[in-house]
This record gives sequence, C-alpha cells and structure tokens, in this order.
Amino acid sequence: MKTLKIDFLYLDLNTCERCMATDSILQEALAELSGVLNTLGYTVQVNKVNITTRELAAQYRFLSSPTIRINNIDICGKVTENNCCSCGEICGDGVDCRTFTYDGETYEQPTKAMLIDGILRAIYGQLPQSESPYTLPDNLERFFAGRDSQINLMKEGISMKTISIYEPAMCCETGVCGVGVDPELLRISTALSNLKKYGVVVNRYNLSNAPQEFIKNKEINKLIMGDGVESLPATVIDGKIVMTKKYPSNDEIAELLSVPKSYLGEEKKTKGSGCCCGDGGCC
Repeated sequence: MKTLKIDFLYLDLNTCERCMATDSILQEALAELSGVLNTLGYTVQVNKVNITTRELAAQYRFLSSPTIRINNIDICGKVTENNCCSCGEICGDGVDCRTFTYDGETYEQPTKAMLIDGILRAIYGQLPQSESPYTLPDNLERFFAGRDSQINLMKEGISMKTISIYEPAMCCETGVCGVGVDPELLRISTALSNLKKYGVVVNRYNLSNAPQEFIKNKEINKLIMGDGVESLPATVIDGKIVMTKKYPSNDEIAELLSVPKSYLGEEKKTKGSGCCCGDGGCC
C-alpha cells in the first residue's frame, strides 16, 4: 500500500471558525474519496499540527492558517488572506487568516470540491512544487507576539484565582461518559480544560469520587447541611461560593475570573442541566 500523507496545519481549533470549518470539510472530502483512494492502493495518514510556536512555524515552513499539504505540497494554491476576528480575539490584535480561491470564487474556508480536486491533483503530480528560503511572515509574528502578551497578562491577572466546582454524585469524575452525554456537562468540562491551558487553577469534585473535599470545605459543608445536595453544583472562586444549583455559563465564568470568553472555547446551546444518567438524576 502507498501512503498519502496529509498535513493539516492550523493556529487554533477551539476559537477560530475558519480552522474548525476547514478541519470538518477535510474529513468530509476524505470520506467521499475513501473508495477511490482504497482502489488506488493508498492508505491515508492525517497529521494535525497545531502551530503554537515560531519554532514549529519554521519547522513546517508555515505561511498562513489553515494550510493543507499532501506529501509536503500545498493543495490550496497561492496564499491569500483577510482579517480573522476569531484569531484577533486570541492575540488581541488585528490578524489575517487564509482565504481560498476556487473556480473564480474566494472563500474563508476551502470548499469540499476544492480539497477533493487538490488531493487528486497531488496524487497525479499536477501541483507545482516550489521551495524558497523561509521567513516567518509578519502576520504570524504579530499573532504569536500578541498571543504571548495576552497569556502573560492573563497569568499575572489570575495567578491568585482558583475556580472549584462541587458537583453531585456522578458515574465518573466529569460525568462525560457512556451514551447520551449531557451537553451541559460536556460544555463545562471543555471550558475548565481550556482554562487550565491559560494558567487558571481548576478543581472539580463530585460526591462519588471526592467526598472528603465536601467535608474539608466548611462553606460547602454548611451549604449541603442547610440546603441539601439539591444545592449542587456549587461554584467557588478563591474560597467563596458564588453560584449554586447550576453550572456557570461561559460568560459568567469569564466575568468571575476576568478572562476573555474565547479562552473557554466555543459555548454551544444546551438543554436542561441533567447529569450523565439523564434528566432523572445522577449516578
């Protein structure tokens, strides 16, 4: 079998709508091509690379986000860009991301037809190969500098802040398990995981896995003794209970911690606030 190596290079898959859309479209294109590629004797190897540093950018000769290469050949043609609000939120500055031109039309994410065409053209050697000395584009330098500055400011501003979530009994540490996962639990798990990347101290306890934490915390102990487990989940910021009976929204977490909402990732609409065992209660 022959190997079709695909490099998907991007700056962000949590906030940047352009990168997230391109990731989905690439998967759709590969799904449609799977039969053809199998017939031609190809196995597909997708290498997703989050370009997080200048060093990684230089290693992959990265010019713009997102980029898709087949066996090191860019399948999306000449690099053109326009302003990307999502990446601007991340770095706190104006920054451009890649645009894609196909059949005379320009898009902010490649079309499925463009990717299928590019993959087939790469297989049959119809794409030009060129290489010139690499210099980090000014646009990417601005992104990295702004992002690093934002992270440093955030660490200084929240270095003393801790968010703790005290939850009712669940079947696992986060409740995100099995079938029929509650989207609200998935949202809060994603938000807290993303916060950790930016230096926020995050604790999460539920009655099944960490009962001693409920005893040790006098405020939580007092809350449960007075209002019962119905008061959970409870959110604690720097030792102070700030919310009970529900999870804070991403907007509320951002306000409580004084962080940009984009640091928590995308918030999807949810229904209800049940647990992993459904609306009837927790495991």
